[in-house]
Amino acid sequence: MLSRVSAPDSSSNWRFVILALCVLTPFGIVTMPNLSLPPMFSIISEELGLSLVEVGGIWGMVGFSGVFFAIIGGSIGDRLGARNMLFLICLLSGIFGMLRAVATDFGSLLLISLLYGCAQGSVPVIIFKSIRQWFPRENLGMASGIVSAGFASGLMLGPLLSTSVILPALGGWRQVLVLYGLLAIVISVLWLLLHPAGKHAVGDDGAAPDVIAGLRRVVRLRSLWLMGLGGIGIGACFSGFSGYLPTYLKNVGWAPLDADRALSLFFLASLICVVPISTLSDRLRIRRGFLVALALLLGLGVGALGLVAGALVLLVAVVTGSSFDSVMAMQQVSVMELDGMDNSLSGSALGMFTTIRNLGIAFAPPLGNSLAIYSPGLPFLFWGACGVFAALIFSIAFNPQRRATA
Repeated sequence: MLSRVSAPDSSSNWRFVILALCVLTPFGIVTMPNLSLPPMFSIISEELGLSLVEVGGIWGMVGFSGVFFAIIGGSIGDRLGARNMLFLICLLSGIFGMLRAVATDFGSLLLISLLYGCAQGSVPVIIFKSIRQWFPRENLGMASGIVSAGFASGLMLGPLLSTSVILPALGGWRQVLVLYGLLAIVISVLWLLLHPAGKHAVGDDGAAPDVIAGLRRVVRLRSLWLMGLGGIGIGACFSGFSGYLPTYLKNVGWAPLDADRALSLFFLASLICVVPISTLSDRLRIRRGFLVALALLLGLGVGALGLVAGALVLLVAVVTGSSFDSVMAMQQVSVMELDGMDNSLSGSALGMFTTIRNLGIAFAPPLGNSLAIYSPGLPFLFWGACGVFAALIFSIAFNPQRRATA
């Protein structure tokens, strides 16, 4: 258990150290490693003899395991503190991530991916809990946008560098997974060494309850359930489309590197737009309007990918990508701003939201991929409809706190 010390002033430079760690962690542990997989799926499936539906199952396994462990990890994080929890889950992510390199068939890769997802599932939850502890409410959108830029950087560079640079340099997909596992272990040590033990800049609203008590409090928040339902749509839209797009483009005749770069363009647009849009939502104080509009753009854009061809694919990818990480950032901030929320419950609430959202991440890839037997573009229409559904739910779910900022 962390020792309790007096909190430093909110202007402390420590918060910028924490912000840097919060950017590095999702980049090196979540998005860069995970988005390196879709471009390598054709190589992995050929070596292990995987079908398209089995590939979708592997891709959705991280989200599936997060259904069970995100809320548990968030609640434990409320008790242990962000520093200790991030050290632990980053370390386990590195170990299980490396173990995927020894998989010999679909069953072994699926099992190890399940363990990897259990470790990784609560990383975003605790990252945003840490942001809540170190930044005042009026800067949450900006800080969350910067953290989401870390996510976006990995999303962009993963497919761009995976098969064009990293895999050729290391000699195979198994070596790539080992590299990312080692990177996760290094990041876990950085959390232990650089995060000041027991400190945070914005005081908790109360002592952290035990795990069961915290869960009992957050499950009573109606708006949180609605946010989670909308999160299912966003998770389904993103995870399905991002895992399928490179394979789809290669199957319709695109050169492999061009197909991978199309996904990178989507995430480049997301990276460019996330900080300005998130900061603007702070300034204008219309979080729900931004969230609904951007979710609608994401859904319509992903659906349109099933209807266009040639250079129009790149145009639609760029326009659609401008919304993605902003939606992800504002979902997290919106959860932290719901009525009844305080710092002591942020891990439990974000964990519950992530658990519900991961249902979409887990089941959308294999379900959408199964529609490809009728038409190669049909999966995009299914995932796009999930995004539009999310926009409708967000329009009635978000009920921000009206309390004065501390």
